[in-house]
Amino acid sequence: MKRTRTILLLLFILTVATRVSAQEQNYTIGNFQGGLHLLLSIPQGEFDDNVDALGFGLNLDLGYVFPKLPVVAGISGGFSTYGSKTFKVPFNEIIQTVTVDMTTTNNIAFGHLFLRFQPQTGAFRPYFEGLLGLNYLWTESEVKDERYTDKDIAGSVNLGDVAFSYGAGGGLMFRVHKGETDQPGKGVEVFVDLRVRYLYGGEAKYFTKESLQSVNGRIILDEAHAKSSATDMLHTMLGVTVRL
Repeated sequence: MKRTRTILLLLFILTVATRVSAQEQNYTIGNFQGGLHLLLSIPQGEFDDNVDALGFGLNLDLGYVFPKLPVVAGISGGFSTYGSKTFKVPFNEIIQTVTVDMTTTNNIAFGHLFLRFQPQTGAFRPYFEGLLGLNYLWTESEVKDERYTDKDIAGSVNLGDVAFSYGAGGGLMFRVHKGETDQPGKGVEVFVDLRVRYLYGGEAKYFTKESLQSVNGRIILDEAHAKSSATDMLHTMLGVTVRL
């Protein structure tokens, strides 16, 4: 009896596996791949000496998978914030009894073209990539009502600069889903994506958290307090990539 049950169970598993295999053969995976990642930016070299802070943000990739080749080409962009300060200051010199929140943030945005070498089949897909693009560093200040933090009163960009950027990276994509989309004959793959990139950044001028000072009740921030150096960064990412 037990042997019969075992044989029937094996036949059932074999039937299901055969049907799944047949279904996979009835649809095709497209040549477009995109991913969204949580980003941790770690300043390097002189940039780290001046900034001494980690950056947190998001990264987005859009790529084209070359048919029958282990190559993906596309664009990658994102941003991170690597420091902020908030002061409570009088609304103006006349109205001293009403205060507002003034927040200054230091940010970096980046955009790159990438060329990635990556196998196009299998559940595990390690890859290596090269990148070429730009970094944009800027500091902005916003004034908000202290009672309603989502209500902006005013804002300004205090300093902005652009630097050339290039680098390399690598990662591992692990497939967690493969199936057919709502469109008959079209398939989709979903991956968990782990990635590390080292980006060499050209020289740029930027503010740090020490640049913003409160002197006799006045908030002081000018280019005399800015730093200038190369802007090398190490990016670590965790996200989801979809191919369809």
